[in-house]
Amino acid sequence: MRARQFFLPVIITVIILFSGCKSNDLKKETDQIGDAMCRNIEVMSKLRVANPNDTATINKLQADVKKIQNEMTILYQEFKQKYGDKVQDKAFAKKFSTELRRTMLDNCQSLSKQDREQFQKDLAK
Repeated sequence: MRARQFFLPVIITVIILFSGCKSNDLKKETDQIGDAMCRNIEVMSKLRVANPNDTATINKLQADVKKIQNEMTILYQEFKQKYGDKVQDKAFAKKFSTELRRTMLDNCQSLSKQDREQFQKDLAK
């Protein structure tokens, strides 16, 4: 449950923050972001089912989460530096959101059934 609670705010934040990509860079941007998000989902899922008495595993997984979060922060900083004020374009935010959902559906095996269904609904709109 913690993974799902963490995933939705992350995806909403990423969609908003990365909404100003140039069209020709869109696939590259969504692939990088989607990969980091998917790895985060995977690690959070493992953390959720880890034996609470296995502190070594829990500590490793928590370190992995922190590493991925740092990676996502760096991606955002690089993006912000590259695209600046373009992050406010609402039309592109929608296009980026659509492409990110497609990327997650195509490449993320760790995506929950509920999130997968919601992404498919969103793409059908």
